[in-house]
Amino acid sequence: MSTTDQFLLALQSYQEIQAELHPEKYPSVAETVEPMPEFPEPETAILPDGSLLLGMANDGLPLLFDLYDPAPGPLLVAGDGGTGKTFFLQSLARASDLQDPGDIQFGVVTPFPEEWKGLDALPNCLGVWPAYHPSSQEFLSRLVGWADGMAETRQAVMLIVDGLDLLVGGGFHFQHDLRWLLMCGPERHIWPVVSVNPGRLAQLQLWLAYFRTRILGPVKNAHNARLLLEDRPIDLSGLIPGTQFGLLQKNSWLEFFLPPVR
Repeated sequence: MSTTDQFLLALQSYQEIQAELHPEKYPSVAETVEPMPEFPEPETAILPDGSLLLGMANDGLPLLFDLYDPAPGPLLVAGDGGTGKTFFLQSLARASDLQDPGDIQFGVVTPFPEEWKGLDALPNCLGVWPAYHPSSQEFLSRLVGWADGMAETRQAVMLIVDGLDLLVGGGFHFQHDLRWLLMCGPERHIWPVVSVNPGRLAQLQLWLAYFRTRILGPVKNAHNARLLLEDRPIDLSGLIPGTQFGLLQKNSWLEFFLPPVR
């Protein structure tokens, strides 16, 4: 099967899942009516080296992620269709530019590169690669090759995979390199940040085990929510689409709002 056929099949599956989940029940990000709380502009703050701004907690304090501490492991971002997963990933990409140039870089692998138009012009962007083009595999292989040398530097790289649920049927080498980066990347300052649609979790069970740290948006299906939360009694259905997420680590749960980063 050609890569074009694979893409078309994946896109068809994606559209079918979106219909099953009825994403129209959620407002679009642009139509979210609940105003975001007024937080200080993060540009005015000095962030610690290697810190990535995830968002602003309910008390107005910034929620930072230390890219020099591998303990949390790679990040899983999940939420129903239309609840802002890509918007959140894009906020991370913009937030990475708050550090000194070159300290935090990012690259994106996605079935929909047109959604990332403009962010590829940021000075710390390594590129945006269509998921079913050979260049995406070349990028992952390049990251694996960089890995050992990066552990001794101040540099960090975010590997943003926007839509892993559409890529599980990808080539062997792509999946092999991605698994290696999920297991070994954070120790070498390479951070996979991976989004999934909960409607396809049945095909992602083996991948979920790699993620101890999960950033979750609204999920209305109770079964999907339990899988993501590993049966913790947390209600994901009340989070504000496109604006609010929760950070799950071990037994801790912290809700936060997206940062006002432009």
